[in-house]
Amino acid sequence: MYRRSLYGMLLVLLAVAGNAQVSISVQEPPAGIVQKRQLWNLALINSANEPFDVIVGLTLIDLSDNQPALSAFTGFITLNKGVKQLKVADIEPIDYEYVSPAFSRLNDALLPVGNYQACYTVYTVFKEERRVLTESCIMLDVQPLSPPQLTMPVDSAIIQNPWPQFSWLPPAPVTLFNDLNYDLLITEVRPDQSAGAAIQENLPIYNARRLTTMVNNYPSSNKTLDTGKVYAWRVIAKNGETFAAQSEVWTFSISQNTTKALTPGNGMYLDLRNSNAYTGIAVIPDNVLGVRYYSYDKSHEAVVKFLNEKREVVKEIEKTIGYGNNYLEFKLGHSFKKDNTYSIELTDLNMIRYRATFRISK
Repeated sequence: MYRRSLYGMLLVLLAVAGNAQVSISVQEPPAGIVQKRQLWNLALINSANEPFDVIVGLTLIDLSDNQPALSAFTGFITLNKGVKQLKVADIEPIDYEYVSPAFSRLNDALLPVGNYQACYTVYTVFKEERRVLTESCIMLDVQPLSPPQLTMPVDSAIIQNPWPQFSWLPPAPVTLFNDLNYDLLITEVRPDQSAGAAIQENLPIYNARRLTTMVNNYPSSNKTLDTGKVYAWRVIAKNGETFAAQSEVWTFSISQNTTKALTPGNGMYLDLRNSNAYTGIAVIPDNVLGVRYYSYDKSHEAVVKFLNEKREVVKEIEKTIGYGNNYLEFKLGHSFKKDNTYSIELTDLNMIRYRATFRISK
């Protein structure tokens, strides 16, 4: 027994003394989405003549703040002479510690968008003391598969409203993000510029930051957009304050025959909800009605109906509905009477009706 223990001790000391006898080769994942299991695509090379056991430790550092995001340790791995290609199935269970809350909130499948440094350390253990044999670090660039997609107004559109509404689709997959937000940039395009150059070079006339919804209205408090100019716009997706992806650059211009923007009283927008859900009766202060409707369908034309208490149609208006949040404004006109109750309804492409009920107070 004594000889066996002495022999084991000599093997450990030999491994510790001969750091050059153990090396690590890490396969760097390509830029894009990275699964957590891909962090363990590595090989250990033992050039010693005798086998011994090691542990591999991993520290993942978020380069946005140079702070650790997670750390992990494998169990004991027996290294025979030669190359050992590691697989997650061979080294599980792995002991993870999530330092960043962004990682603990995920479903352990994909790393959040960002730039990271992954550092690996190979240890041998003697009397519960870890001794470093070798270390290696790689860089990881985690990006979404697709950037935000602009939807409205369509590229090169000529629009009537000098305070237009902008909408877009999120980057994919959204599960990569723990704090997804957007910057919306609008700038003027000079006659000698391309749209891309205008976005890069010109000061924005509107820059909305940290938007959490995929729709934004050009504010009526801003300077009215000029009918004689072309404007470019882009959406930038971020994870927290870290850049993730950016959309294409689209352009639009304002028609000479512009319409006056409608502003709901008190800035109030009623939510259109499934008609099976009771939402109560909202009271609006004047004859301008604003509603918010979230669409899961692709961009399409829809008929918005207004009905009185007898479920008779008072008015119908056709509207273009985009994916995501839609903010719609309506001037109700003389057909709508004070203190009467009315409903506004919209039917989606799956024939599900959405409704809000309201009264006009004056």
